Amino acid sequence: MSNKLNKHYGKSLNEQSLGIEDPKLIIFELLNGLHKKLEITLVNLDKGNANEAKKNAKKAQNIAFALRTALDHSGGGEIAENLDFLYSHIHLATDKFIKHDKKNMLDSALFVSSEILSGWKGLVNKIA
Repeated sequence: MSNKLNKHYGKSLNEQSLGIEDPKLIIFELLNGLHKKLEITLVNLDKGNANEAKKNAKKAQNIAFALRTALDHSGGGEIAENLDFLYSHIHLATDKFIKHDKKNMLDSALFVSSEILSGWKGLVNKIA
């Protein structure tokens, strides 16, 4: 499975000289940041701090966009398509909240980020 996942992100990240040998670790860090920003968004909402929640939602949205644009759609096949759909869902959920104060999709965005992060944890742990 790691070869398939590497194909989805590999080209765009492998071509960059980022000082990290394995692009899967970069993706893992981005996914971790995405998940944390979504968590912080929901915590701020619970505390009644909508402005801070929107700032963190925007950061999560930017990370989701970066992950989505890093996908290798030509070589990634079905997994790249599925990841694209999931990142799109996160982007939509955060966008609805930021622009229209609609919070109803944020829990599912957090769940999606958690599931993707969990899969990448397994992949990163296999490599280490």
